[in-house]
Amino acid sequence: MNLQGKHKCIENVSRQNCPICLEDIHTSRVVAHVLPCGHLLHRTCYEEMLKEGYRCPLCMHSALDMTRYWRQLDDEVAQTPMPSEYQNMTVDILCNDCNGRSTVQFHILGMKCKICESYNTAQAGGCRNTLDQQ
Repeated sequence: MNLQGKHKCIENVSRQNCPICLEDIHTSRVVAHVLPCGHLLHRTCYEEMLKEGYRCPLCMHSALDMTRYWRQLDDEVAQTPMPSEYQNMTVDILCNDCNGRSTVQFHILGMKCKICESYNTAQAGGCRNTLDQQ
């Protein structure tokens, strides 16, 4: 009941297998964990997954609140200048959290979504130099 109105409902999600261990969630004795995206994992599988990464293995949305980490990454990006040949480079990205697309400045540490400010992004096209080269 504490999840009512606070999660994305996916029809018959508990009738699927856990994407980590591939065992049935519905008949399992292991408690299920509901991710913010609405997918289910066994709680033990979720805890093991967090040791390796932060994204849902099915849809790639962040599996927990990453806001604090994104702010730390903001600081690291600000303190890590790119070499001159990359300073004016932009890339098209797809955000795994909001599914938005945007064009952002390329940075080796990560590319921040302009819509939701997540770094859970993937490059969706090649790099472009924003300055006209003569």
